Amino acid sequence: MISHSYLTAKANVREDSINRKGIFAREEIKKDALISIWGGAIVTGEELGRLAQTVFKGAHDYATVIAEGFYMVSSKDGTLEDDDFFNHSCDPNAGMRGNIVLVAMRDIQSGEEITYDYMMTDADYDYSFHCACSSMCCRKVITGRDWMIKELQEKYRGYFTWHVENKIRQMT
Repeated sequence: MISHSYLTAKANVREDSINRKGIFAREEIKKDALISIWGGAIVTGEELGRLAQTVFKGAHDYATVIAEGFYMVSSKDGTLEDDDFFNHSCDPNAGMRGNIVLVAMRDIQSGEEITYDYMMTDADYDYSFHCACSSMCCRKVITGRDWMIKELQEKYRGYFTWHVENKIRQMT
């Protein structure tokens, strides 16, 4: 079967501690190692809205902004692949390079869940959710505006998507 994306053989999908799917390291993954390359269909904001109202109710949850007004949706019919299950953490071990490449921000141990901070990719969505990551630095509520927080911009420098990085540059 041909996949629209890539997930390293060093990781797999399984249930996490709060009974949802997550992606976990099967063996050690070294800092800066490639973890995943995301793929999907390129759609406009209008098309994304239509998808979310018709065939794929969760389209916004599986869309990444790749340029102003354009999104990459991992599925147009709701069928999800292994790389669709990366969960959020306020203390992530992975981050973005470019728009679609996820890399290790530090060494990741076997058995550890691979997570990234959604603020690394989300700068155009008006949303919020209660965080369940339970890290010491948990923000408790995650929003589509967290990319504007200066401390987090410093913490994740070099690990934002190209789109979010441009937004940050325009802010300064």
